[in-house]
Amino acid sequence: MSFVPDARPLFHRAYARGEALPAFNVCSLEMARGCLEAAASLGLPVVLQTYPADIAQASPGVFAALVRALAEEVGVPVALHLDHGRDFSQVIACLRAGYSSVMFDGQGLDFAQVLERTRELAQIAHAAGASLEVSAESFGVPGAADNLPERTDPQHAAELHAAGADLVACAVGSEHGSARRLDLHLLAEIAAQVQGPLVLHGGSGIHAEDLVAALRLGVVKVNVGSALYRAVRQTWLDSAQLASHRQGYAAVCGAVRQAALPYLRTLHPATSQEVQV
Repeated sequence: MSFVPDARPLFHRAYARGEALPAFNVCSLEMARGCLEAAASLGLPVVLQTYPADIAQASPGVFAALVRALAEEVGVPVALHLDHGRDFSQVIACLRAGYSSVMFDGQGLDFAQVLERTRELAQIAHAAGASLEVSAESFGVPGAADNLPERTDPQHAAELHAAGADLVACAVGSEHGSARRLDLHLLAEIAAQVQGPLVLHGGSGIHAEDLVAALRLGVVKVNVGSALYRAVRQTWLDSAQLASHRQGYAAVCGAVRQAALPYLRTLHPATSQEVQV
């Protein structure tokens, strides 16, 4: 297995099996390689994703080429996703670059506008052979003062799914970069209304028991970013004490791999089984 141009089969399979894929935010070669090494060591599929601030430093084409090249060196399915795409042209640019999946985050728009944009983007993403994730409510910008997501209205989530969203991102208590417990009762209500694949953001801080419960409620993708950024930052700081910069560089990949392993094991209960698409 290698790069998966259309992530929908991965998500549909995870939904049918009661599993979820970790979607790791990466912004460098070291982070991408470390996550893929972790996935390959367990023989499990994985999603790498880029945040708008990260692709502003390069381009969707650069990240797509990087991930495709790395994916050819591992024996597991690898998908590439745009996280928190808020600009229409950016979403289209990622689809043109060959992303497997894109997210539309309608922060600042009323729900009627989000629903209208969902219908439009679903047609475009599906024509491009890619999946579309849409957030039912605003999540806020990671690290900003407005990083207090609204809780998802189950009816809104159902309407987005009916409008063509392959994945619906739910705000049920998790928060970017902070430890939180999930409102599993609300998640169950959303699952009952949507009857389709769901997504959780802020995965670095979700309690392991809540993650396991979320799998039974149709969550197929869990975003993980802060845990990796912290591992990289600490390793670079520690590497100042190493004899050479080459040792520090290698240590970063190892730190990312070790940070990714717990999420892969938690979200794929049967880690010993071969994964195929």
